[in-house]
Amino acid sequence: MAGLKVAVVGAGGAVGREMLALLADDPITPNDPLPLAYASPRSRGTGIPFGDRTVRCGVLWEESFEDVDVALFAAGGDVSREWAPRFVEAGAVVIDNSSAFRLDPQVPLVVPEINADAIPTGPGIIANPNCSTIILLLAIHPLRALGDFKATVSTYQAVSGAGKAGLEALHRERAGEPFRPGAPFPFPIEGNLFPLIGEIDGEFGGTQEEVKVIRESRKILDWPDLALHVTCVRVPVERCHSEAVTLEFDGDVDLDRARRLLAEAPGVQLFDDPKQPPLPRDRSGTLGVAIGRLRRPVPHVLQLWVVGDQLLKGAAQNAVDIARLWARR
Repeated sequence: MAGLKVAVVGAGGAVGREMLALLADDPITPNDPLPLAYASPRSRGTGIPFGDRTVRCGVLWEESFEDVDVALFAAGGDVSREWAPRFVEAGAVVIDNSSAFRLDPQVPLVVPEINADAIPTGPGIIANPNCSTIILLLAIHPLRALGDFKATVSTYQAVSGAGKAGLEALHRERAGEPFRPGAPFPFPIEGNLFPLIGEIDGEFGGTQEEVKVIRESRKILDWPDLALHVTCVRVPVERCHSEAVTLEFDGDVDLDRARRLLAEAPGVQLFDDPKQPPLPRDRSGTLGVAIGRLRRPVPHVLQLWVVGDQLLKGAAQNAVDIARLWARR
């Protein structure tokens, strides 16, 4: 079969670069030509490694994209809202990493290990969920086999979740430079943490990040009344998000069965030794999510610790996984 023409929009950013690296290691189809890379004007002509080759960044409004089959967007909501429909009109499927279309009832929001059947055939937009949502759902979805539950989650989110600016802010403060308010954090991050990621939502009283996790989880799981309580915390870690999860079931649960369900779940690595939990430093650059500290403090409650690379399974890997499944259809 002929290869697919793939474009990465936002190729100069952290997620876009990870998308290209994943495609270089394992193209969507064996005969894919060199992908197109689009970035901001300041990155025009920048070379990005692609295996043993290099792709050069172009600018969207300066180049044609009429022959693109698959477009991976990692350039923010404004770019997605303007350009994703144009790619679809030209015949492409768009897999969008921004929040622009996630809650649109006409747009599927997909974690392939959970709701791959939502992936359409033909052109259209497919939304990639929030990174914390993906990491959480890979851990709790297998446990639905034990019955319905209420979930309480605290996230510990790395600075790279705020992009290059987040990493730079941490590095500046570690080097002794004074805190710069709003660049991009509301408080100092070195030696600190804060439960404020995004603005406060007037309806829920939670932050934008917390509301995203709640609403997206309900949509992906097709569980509109899921009781999910979330606190999202920014921590001075460079890469990988961690989450502490408590699930309260309607009845007693079998810990051994829970362990088996997680051990067999796609995209999950279970750490059995409670003294050796997965750590963000060790999980950086790895695929899927890791789960440890699985325990049953009382008969109807499970608690677990989840770690995932938010740039990979939390973003780039999930998008590329969607693209692979779409191509098979």
